[in-house]
Amino acid sequence: MRTTLFKLLAPVMAAGIAAAACGGTPAASNAPTTSAAASAALGQLPVPELTKVRIGISTPTEPVQFAETLAERLGIYKKYGITTVEVTGFEGDGKALQALVADQVDFFVGGASTAINSVVTDTPVKVISMNSTTLTDGLFCGKDIKVPADVKGKSVAISTFGGTSHGSALLMLKGIGLTDKDAVITQTGGEGVRIAALKGGSVGCAVVGMSQEKAMKDLGLNLLIDLSKAKLQWGRSGLMAKNTFLAKNPNTALVVVAAALEAQNSIWTDTATATAKFVDWAQVKPDAADLVMKDFLTYGSRSMTFTADAFTAPRDVLASVNPAVKDVDVTKAFDLSYLTKLKDIGFYQKNNIPTTN
Repeated sequence: MRTTLFKLLAPVMAAGIAAAACGGTPAASNAPTTSAAASAALGQLPVPELTKVRIGISTPTEPVQFAETLAERLGIYKKYGITTVEVTGFEGDGKALQALVADQVDFFVGGASTAINSVVTDTPVKVISMNSTTLTDGLFCGKDIKVPADVKGKSVAISTFGGTSHGSALLMLKGIGLTDKDAVITQTGGEGVRIAALKGGSVGCAVVGMSQEKAMKDLGLNLLIDLSKAKLQWGRSGLMAKNTFLAKNPNTALVVVAAALEAQNSIWTDTATATAKFVDWAQVKPDAADLVMKDFLTYGSRSMTFTADAFTAPRDVLASVNPAVKDVDVTKAFDLSYLTKLKDIGFYQKNNIPTTN
């Protein structure tokens, strides 16, 4: 029996000795070890709970809200398991939010202010990624206002209290080392009205889009700060959903964020294709689309990440028209875990997406 047992074990022992001689060791588990398997695991997304999602776009003609529909037009959602995506355009955040609350859409793309307001309601929503946290206004002032100290006590023209231009004014004052207590923020009207008031000298400074920079300087007006270069965050436009939906469909939310993130980055890596898709979506002329898409490259967020600062300024602006949000904890208006998860599983790495803006 010993002889028989030795004969049976001999081949096994010989194989073990040969493996040792070649430096081999027994496998510790059945986990894939080939480079191909490791590559497949990098950035792998979970199976979404839903195969159909509905997304609302509150401003369908703006590139700042384009990534979520571009992902559908490029077939990215389908690639990750969501086979049907319905994208609907709305006229502003208010109508889009109504559709979200009524369960007519699952996600919508809009400003951080919407999520902040929702914190004090029965239907809270959270922003889970940001297409842009950069405003593109400048603080233009009269000929005698040349340095930040000159702004003290002067009027700063905005459109309306509680609006984006109001937020721009607060950020720009912060950027030059002042507060809203140092200047008089004045509700004047649209950009054309603000420019006229500045030219006429009835206001000291005005919030004006940087697209007007040359015209402003030709008038001898002074630019004190350009928000597009100031690195001061404002939650301009982001993907959001109801808290209840996110809790029930975490994988679906992760896949939607991933698809939008991939599409957003394609605007940088293949601008021509993105622009052609934008022409079809926004129904604008190719030349106009080319200009706005190239401009978006200067203020869009490739990483789609953000910080609480992107919500603090909007909250402070909202408080001027809705005191109920004055003390809102802004961390309840967003959830960064989806973007963090995509970094952790290597989705950013796999798709060559920068992790910071």
